[in-house]
Formats: sequence, structure tokens, C-alpha cells
Amino acid sequence: MYRSRVWQTFRKRTIFALVTLSLLAGCAAAPPSPETRELMRKAEAGDVESQFRLGSLYDMGYGGPAMASETEKWYKLAAEAGHSEAQNSMGSIYQAEKRYTEALPWYEKAAAQNNALAINNLAYLYDEGLGVEQDREKARKLYLKSANLGEAQAMYNLGLMYGSEQLGKPDPVVACAWTFRAVKYSSGPGSLEYQPAAKNADICKRNLNAKDYESATKLAESWKPSHIEQATPTANSNQMTSPPGL
Repeated sequence: MYRSRVWQTFRKRTIFALVTLSLLAGCAAAPPSPETRELMRKAEAGDVESQFRLGSLYDMGYGGPAMASETEKWYKLAAEAGHSEAQNSMGSIYQAEKRYTEALPWYEKAAAQNNALAINNLAYLYDEGLGVEQDREKARKLYLKSANLGEAQAMYNLGLMYGSEQLGKPDPVVACAWTFRAVKYSSGPGSLEYQPAAKNADICKRNLNAKDYESATKLAESWKPSHIEQATPTANSNQMTSPPGL
């Protein structure tokens, strides 16, 4: 299965949608909107969440492309204060610039806080040997950890690993099971994580024979991310519903 460039997963822009629309509405105006001025005031005063949101605002285009330095400035302030999403964003900035050894520690910091996307991005560095020695098995374990935290991109990446020769002989049933999971736990059509997974899911449907397709579907449905399992405990809640590697 082909690894789309889109799935190299750089920054995940996490801004509350309604607030973002309000803030961006006045981008072309001067002075900034009252909401933007208030966000800037809080960020300048040291509010970490506001620093992250202001960095996200610039990241989304506030002030134009020339404001990229403001994106990094505010993300870095929040990241240094321990904000895991900002740490992941810093890693992504450096990854986009191919400064992989600088991206690595930021991903590691965010991953240590169980940031699912950062764990996926860290796995990608090991998967491709970017800034670190390539280690496909370590990448698989990190992708699995991220997937168990609900990250659909990690599920997709596991599908790619099992569908290629990265882990030995390809296993199309397991590969397709992870691909189906990525579709199911994505944010839906139109989202970054949905489109490549849906495309590969269609390939699975066309290429698997009936028996293997049924096996892949059952395997996909037998598993839930651990954070969902914890939210819906059962009598067997301490047991995994499928083998750890699947």
C-alpha cells in the first residue's frame, strides 16, 4: 500500500472551531478584532493555552505567510511550558523543514504526555529513519500505542506496515483490518485522516477474496481503542479484544 505524503502528519491544528471563525473573520482588518486582542493579551500575560491558540491562529494564516515566525514563537512558548499539543506542533515545524533531529525531542516530550498524534509522528521518524536509526519494530509499537489512544492516522500507518514488507511477509487481512479501523475512528469524510484510509479501504474491498474480506472485517470490529474501552467498561474490561499486534 502506498504511503501518501499527506500521512507524514505535520501539525494538527487544534483550535475551537467557533472561536477560530470569529478570530479569523477579522484577519484582514486593522486593528485586530476584540476576540483576537483578548487572546493576544492573555498570551502576552503568560497564559499557556492562549499562547498555543495564538500560535495556531498564526499557523492557520492570520497575518499572512510572513507571520510564520509568530507561529513558531507562540508554539515554542507554550511548548516550553509543557503544552503537549504545542510540543507536537514544534516537532512538526522542524519536520516540515527536514530538521528531524530537532523535531525528535519535541515529539518525545509530547509523547511522554500520551499525546496520540505526537506518538504517531515519533513512530513515523523511526519508520522512515528520519533523524534516528530506522527501527520498524519500534515504529510498529509506537503506532500501536498511538492507535490505542484513538489516533486514526496511526491505525492507517499500521495498515501500511502490515500491507507491505516492512514487518516481513505482508499480511493483507491484518493490513485491511487496520485500514477499516482508521476509517471508523477518523473524524469523518473531509478530514485529513479519512481520505487516504477510505481510498485504501476501497482497495481492500476490491482485492480481498470473500473469505479474507470477512476475516478482515471481523478483526476490525473486534477491537476498540483503549480509551474507548476504559470509557465503556465490561466484565472483561481488563482484557484486550484482539491480540496486541493486530
